[in-house]
Amino acid sequence: MATLEEQIYSGNRAKECLENEAFHWAFEGIKQELTEAWQTSPARDVEGREKIFLTLKLLDRLKAALTTSLESGQLAEANRIYQQTLMERAKESLRL
Repeated sequence: MATLEEQIYSGNRAKECLENEAFHWAFEGIKQELTEAWQTSPARDVEGREKIFLTLKLLDRLKAALTTSLESGQLAEANRIYQQTLMERAKESLRL
C-alpha cells in the first residue's frame, strides 16, 4: 500500500497531466477521431467497429484512472493535514 506521500505525489502528477493543455488537446482529438471513425464505419464491419469501441472505452479508462489518482492524492493531502493538526494539538495540550 502506498504511503500518504506517495499518494500525494501520484495525485499531483495526475493533476499536472489532466490540466496540461497538450494532453487535453491530444486526448480530445483522439476521442473525436475514434468517434467519427466508429460513426462512419460500415455496419457490416463488426470487428472493426468493436475495436474502435474498445479503444474508446480504454481511452475513458485512462482518464478515469488519472482522475482517481488525482482524487486519492487530494484525500491523502487532506489526511496528512488532519494528522499534522492532531499532532500539533496534542503537543499544545501537553504544554498546558
